[in-house]
Amino acid sequence: MPRALLFPLLLPAAAAAAVLAFTDLRFEGTAAFADPGWDRHYYLEAARSGPWDFHIAPYCWRVLVPLLAWAAPLPLQWTFFAAAFAGALAAGAATWRLLRCEGHPPGLAAAGVLLLFAAGWGLRYQLADFWLPDAAATAAITLCLLFAARGQPRAFAAALFAGALAKESALIAAPLALAFADRLPGSRRRQLATGALALLPGAAAAVLVRLAIPAWNDDAGYIASLPPVISRFPDIVAHYDYRALLRDVGWQQRVLGFDGRLARALTFGTFGPLTAALAFAGAAAKPRLAARLAPVVLLAWAQLLVARDTERLVAMAAPAVCWLAVEGAAAACRRGFARPADAALGAAGAFALTLANGREAFGLDLAAQGLLTAAVVVALAVRRRFERARAGAGLSPRG
Repeated sequence: MPRALLFPLLLPAAAAAAVLAFTDLRFEGTAAFADPGWDRHYYLEAARSGPWDFHIAPYCWRVLVPLLAWAAPLPLQWTFFAAAFAGALAAGAATWRLLRCEGHPPGLAAAGVLLLFAAGWGLRYQLADFWLPDAAATAAITLCLLFAARGQPRAFAAALFAGALAKESALIAAPLALAFADRLPGSRRRQLATGALALLPGAAAAVLVRLAIPAWNDDAGYIASLPPVISRFPDIVAHYDYRALLRDVGWQQRVLGFDGRLARALTFGTFGPLTAALAFAGAAAKPRLAARLAPVVLLAWAQLLVARDTERLVAMAAPAVCWLAVEGAAAACRRGFARPADAALGAAGAFALTLANGREAFGLDLAAQGLLTAAVVVALAVRRRFERARAGAGLSPRG
């Protein structure tokens, strides 16, 4: 493999391996896997029967990973695992490549990758419950970021198409085609037209798969024909309707029930205090980039209006948030407050704390993460003051 392709995979592979070593995975035969009524059982049944013969919404419309598992010669469990691991590698490698293409040194690119893995409900959970298509969707979102930033509309269209078939959450990346249209060749009108065309395959895939595979959530006979881990809990999937979800979940729970816990989940509770603080700094340093990426974050939040999961869905915006976080670290480096290696070390600390929080704990230890963030700021401030004192005495900062 060429060195240019191998090196960006090394850090994501190491981070993914660390996640696997310090996290309990939902393998068949474990108590976590057997817990009935969870999403993994729907995707496994879709792979067993073939996605076209499975009709429980919204899982039946997320066809990409179950289709791969159905077609692959490997046992279903290992195909699902391979797909999730490949998705995590792709997301990490695309983050590295994106940040390097944006002109950031290896230290800041490494920080971006580690912060991406540090979101406990992001890639860590996606590898733990590898039956889900979330890792594939995260990879698609990250690739869309890369291709939009590099002005590659065809590659963007392919990534969005695959992401839409994996999970509709990937469509939060769709606005990037227009947000970065100015990086395409031609007049402004041609740029916008090319960006709009890049959206069409993903949008068409999302619509067509829903037309091709009807939902039978309220068909009692069909529900009874499914395995007991699904059929014993018909109320979980009954009456799947976006209007009802918008009323019961979006309005009643999210809007009327908005509280501090939800506010934390939308920001530092999901991404961590260090990532959130750096992202705010990055938005201040590069407001135009923040405006380009804002629709990704807003659409990730908007998912909460029609879904009961919280951090899992917010974490889909992690690739965009981590890009902004790296821009915040870069701004600190330009001002002489930090060095790229400092950012990488701080991100490694945040990732280590995520892993140390428990083998089955995906929520972040905000107290420990907050102390880490404060310690990083204090250490950098002390070092800067020390270096200024030495410079004032006519000595080199390094002695």
